[in-house]
Amino acid sequence: MIRYAVGGIIKSDDTILLVKKGKVMDTEKPMEVKPEWDFPKGGVKRDDLNIQEALFRELDEETGTRDFHVIGELGTIEFEFPAAMQEKLGFERQVTHMFLLEFLGERAQLQPKTEEISEVEFVKIDQMDERLKLVETKNFFQNNLGVIKSGIFLR
Repeated sequence: MIRYAVGGIIKSDDTILLVKKGKVMDTEKPMEVKPEWDFPKGGVKRDDLNIQEALFRELDEETGTRDFHVIGELGTIEFEFPAAMQEKLGFERQVTHMFLLEFLGERAQLQPKTEEISEVEFVKIDQMDERLKLVETKNFFQNNLGVIKSGIFLR
């Protein structure tokens, strides 16, 4: 089975918003995982009206705000869960629809609403390689770097 998710690469000037995830909440009880810096992203739920509603719900949960403007859709990040996660989640793989967004709010208002996230931070674009550890996420970022920096979509 495939888990569908949404996520955002969120720009503010020459920085990108990252969240530090240390728990998986989509299991019967929260599951501790190795803390990693990542883009805000998470599963689409049955009661989400559409993909943008899912995106803004997820962003609100992980950052505490909906003060974002969608610039465009970047594509998908796809990966297989490790065997232990497959068993706990009930999904073999995940397909995450990623969007490029602009942050419109005040940085001081950023406060996660879920215990899944321990920190929220804006990171300079040229420091993303140091922070991103998940291979699929890092590759996706690098493959879309031109569009991310310019905000111009040619598709």
